[in-house]
Amino acid sequence: MTRAFDTNQTVGEYRVEDFLGAGGMGEVYRAVHSKIGRVAAVKVLTAQAAQGSGFVERFFNEARIQASLQHPNVATLYDFCEVQGQPCIIMEYVDGETISERIAAFGAPLPLSETVYVFEKVCEAIDYVHRHGVIHRDIKSNNIKISSEGKVKLLDFGIAKGQGTQQLTQVGSVIGTLQYLAPELIRGGAADAGGDVWALGVLLYEMVTGRVPFDADTVGDLCDRIGRGQYTPPAQLNPSVPREVAAVIGHCLRKNPQERYRTAAELLADARKLSAAVPKPGVSPTVSEAASEYAEAKAGRSFPLPFVLAGAAAVVVVLVLIGGGALLFLSTGGDDTLGGGAAVSADPSNTARGLAAKPSPAASHDAAERVVDIAVTDGKADVYLGAEKVGTTPFSVHGKLGERVQLTLRREGYADEPVDFVVGEKKAFMYALTKR
Repeated sequence: MTRAFDTNQTVGEYRVEDFLGAGGMGEVYRAVHSKIGRVAAVKVLTAQAAQGSGFVERFFNEARIQASLQHPNVATLYDFCEVQGQPCIIMEYVDGETISERIAAFGAPLPLSETVYVFEKVCEAIDYVHRHGVIHRDIKSNNIKISSEGKVKLLDFGIAKGQGTQQLTQVGSVIGTLQYLAPELIRGGAADAGGDVWALGVLLYEMVTGRVPFDADTVGDLCDRIGRGQYTPPAQLNPSVPREVAAVIGHCLRKNPQERYRTAAELLADARKLSAAVPKPGVSPTVSEAASEYAEAKAGRSFPLPFVLAGAAAVVVVLVLIGGGALLFLSTGGDDTLGGGAAVSADPSNTARGLAAKPSPAASHDAAERVVDIAVTDGKADVYLGAEKVGTTPFSVHGKLGERVQLTLRREGYADEPVDFVVGEKKAFMYALTKR
C-alpha cells in the first residue's frame, strides 16, 4: 500500500519518523520538530480521501475546532499546513494505550481506581468543550488515551460539531460510532450535549464491565436494542461494581434525553463524587497495587469503603491460572535460590506436558509463605534468574515473607526489565516492557 509520507520526509518543520496507522479520512505519523525536538502526531488527509464528499471540509472543521481548545485532557493542536496539496494537522503526540487497548490487554474490566479517575478526567474535558460550544459526537474507548505518564487525553475531533460548523451531513443522516449513539441520534436527530452524555455512560459501562452495553450481530438488532434503551445491569457482569457507579451509568443511559444529566457539568459533579469515594484514584504504569487489593478482596479482607476494586487486577491472577508453562520449582540450595529460599513456578495445571512437579522446602504450607504473580501488559516475556531462563510470564514466585526476589524479564526487541521486590510487599506485579 502506498502511503502519503515516507520516513524522513519533511512536513512543515517536522521530520516524519514512523507510520502510526490509518483511519477513515487519512493517515497518522509520528514526527519530530527539526529545531526543538518536539514529538508530534501528523494527521494527513490522503488524496483518495480528499475525493470523497465532504472529507476536505470535515478535515478543516476538525483543525478549526481543535485549534480553539486548550485543556489538559484534550490533545493540543500545534499547527496546520499543506504538503503537495494534502492538508495536514500537526498535533500533540500521546503515547501509551487507548482505553480499549487497556481493556484488551488486561482481558477484564479496568480497576475501579483507574476507571473513576479516567472517567472524571474525560468528563472534565467534555464539560470544557461543551462550554466552548463544541459537541464531540464520537466519545468512545478508542478515542481516549492514557499516556505513559498517566495523563488522560481525549482525541479525534474529526466529526465534532462547533458553533461555526457547516452542515456536513444530509438531514436525518446518522454520524458516529453505532454502539455509542443515543436513541435520538439513531433516529436521525440533531447532535447535542445529550448525545455526548449518553456516550459517556456507554464508556463508563465499558470500563467497569469490559464490554459495551449495546451490541448485536446485525445493525438492525443493534439499533433496536439502543432504541429500547435496555441493557444488562453492569453488576450482573461484574458483581464488584458499586451501586453508585451503576446509578451514574443509568442516569446517562436514559432513553429519554430529557431524563439524563442535563449538562456535562452535572455529570462531572457525580464523577467527582465517585473519584472521591475510591482510595487512591489514578493510573499507574503497573497494576501491582490493584492486583494486591484484588487479591486481598478475594481473601475476604474488608475495605473501609463500599467500593471493592476489580478489573485489571483480576487478570493478573487469572493469567497465571490459564497461562502457559509447566510447574517448575527451583532447588533451594546454593546460588540457585531466590533470596535464599524463594521458589518460582508457572501454572501447576500444565504439569502433564512432561515436566513433573517437584516439591520444594520453600513451597511448604508454612503460614509465612506467599505466592507473588508476575505478568506483562502485552503478551509474554521470558523470565531469567541471572543468566538462566526459568520460565515465561505469566509467572509465579513462591517465597517466605521478607525474602528478596531479583529476576529479569526479556523479550526480543525490548529492553530488559528488572524485577526486584520483597515477598509480602504485593500480591502481584504487572510490567510494561519498553521497545529498544
